[in-house]
Amino acid sequence: MKSLRRDFLAAALSLGAVSFPAQARNLPVHSEEVQDISLRGRVVCLTEELDKRFNVLPDCDNRGHVYSLKTADGRIHPFLPTDSAAAIWMDERFRQRELQVTARNFPNTNFIEVIKLQSWKDGKRHDLYYFCDICYITAFKPGPCECCQEPIEFRETLAEEDGGKGRLGEI
Repeated sequence: MKSLRRDFLAAALSLGAVSFPAQARNLPVHSEEVQDISLRGRVVCLTEELDKRFNVLPDCDNRGHVYSLKTADGRIHPFLPTDSAAAIWMDERFRQRELQVTARNFPNTNFIEVIKLQSWKDGKRHDLYYFCDICYITAFKPGPCECCQEPIEFRETLAEEDGGKGRLGEI
């Protein structure tokens, strides 16, 4: 059995099927240019916003929404469609709240990669997450629990006062 695994690994490495971090592949890493930022605003569809401003013809019914965070100053930051932002597409409650978004911002773009989503309710910051009462674990998006496959519950709890970090475990 060990030789089969060794042969598979050797074949995968020779075919390039296994990927390595950028440092191991000698690719340039620009982590100094990526910034962690904190933004407050509401979720909007970018194409619908551009329609309001510039008469763009949105086709969201066929092509899907381009969800973005619109801040109080009118700036629009499109969300990268990652697992940490999946709840924005999958759960309307995230699109109905004023959000505090901790994210990574990339050089020369307005795109953001969600690190953490929180809401503002009654002037206080709340953590948004899904929770499995059986396994006692949290998740970033709706669906069955990754462990027991039972339904998980949406939670909105008062965030701890820790300078914006809050608490949020993950699967």
